[in-house]
Amino acid sequence: MLQDRLDDYIDVSVGNAKKIEPAFLIEERLDYLIIGDNISDAIPSLEIQNWLLKYWELSKKKKITLKAISGFYIATANIKVEPLWVEILHDNVKTEIIYPPILYLKLNKGELALENRVYDIVKEYSNNIIGYIIGEK
Repeated sequence: MLQDRLDDYIDVSVGNAKKIEPAFLIEERLDYLIIGDNISDAIPSLEIQNWLLKYWELSKKKKITLKAISGFYIATANIKVEPLWVEILHDNVKTEIIYPPILYLKLNKGELALENRVYDIVKEYSNNIIGYIIGEK
């Protein structure tokens, strides 16, 4: 959804942390990074934390600073972890700005589908990012 919304404004690639090595992204010299995770407790998965740690180590060696990083998480319960996400991104990615808000999407446990209002939330979030990228915000 985010790729579709942002594609008209910037070159966007979407991938799975399991399949994309941080070294590849370092070589690409990204301007912006949005990272997400499915969470069941109040923290990102160890996979995401380890990926961010590798990214941090490599970007530090190459003295790379992103223009902005943001994040999203999908939860199956009413878990609010925005401050924790900000802290984890702050500690693991050198960036000019951690773009707020960290996007929180809720999963309907019964149907294992994103809840109805998710599409509106993604649209609003991506509109804000687009505004930031093109200098309106």
